[in-house]
Amino acid sequence: MSTKVAKKEKAEVAVAELPKLVISADDIEIPKLNVIQKQSNIEGNPGSLMLEQTHEVVGKDKEISVTVVNANKRWREDIDFDLDEMPRYADTEEERATLQADSEWPVIEIADLVFLMEKPEDGDETVYPYPIGKSQFALGKLNVQKDGYRCTYKRLATYAAFNPTQPLASIKWNFKVELLTRGKYSWFVPSLTVSSDEPSGEVVDFISKIWTTS
Repeated sequence: MSTKVAKKEKAEVAVAELPKLVISADDIEIPKLNVIQKQSNIEGNPGSLMLEQTHEVVGKDKEISVTVVNANKRWREDIDFDLDEMPRYADTEEERATLQADSEWPVIEIADLVFLMEKPEDGDETVYPYPIGKSQFALGKLNVQKDGYRCTYKRLATYAAFNPTQPLASIKWNFKVELLTRGKYSWFVPSLTVSSDEPSGEVVDFISKIWTTS
């Protein structure tokens, strides 16, 4: 064995023996995703999905493939938008019942959805900074309510009800922002539909190691 090869092997062993962080999902900072509405105070095109209010992930009516890492259902007081009042939240059915009994407002279902989004060929590397396997990914959390809740979380829940043994992250979903119109009002709604594709083994392994140990 040459001296050069021996030094390389020693360096690899030394790196492997360095201490590593024990990480759970709670330790990870997840950037926020927003769907831009016509009245949003976020720069960008209405109907776009924005990451951290600065980077467009996908435009209106365009579709991307996502892996759903986590979907957490909650409840919130549906306070009028114009009122300067912070809504209260509930995390369990028991808390929801207590909140509903005490609140003068309706209590609605909401959900926090965590997505892994793979970088397309023309994607900006600053938007997709996280390496998994041979690809780069963006990680983001989208809060959904009302029609957005119905077109995302309820579809995930319906699929899970008919496929109870299939983990959430074992398939890919098609994500799209669509314009919904009712009468004279229209707004943009996030939407998920199931695809026939599967995430890579590296993605599934990453999710299973991090999110199932938290």
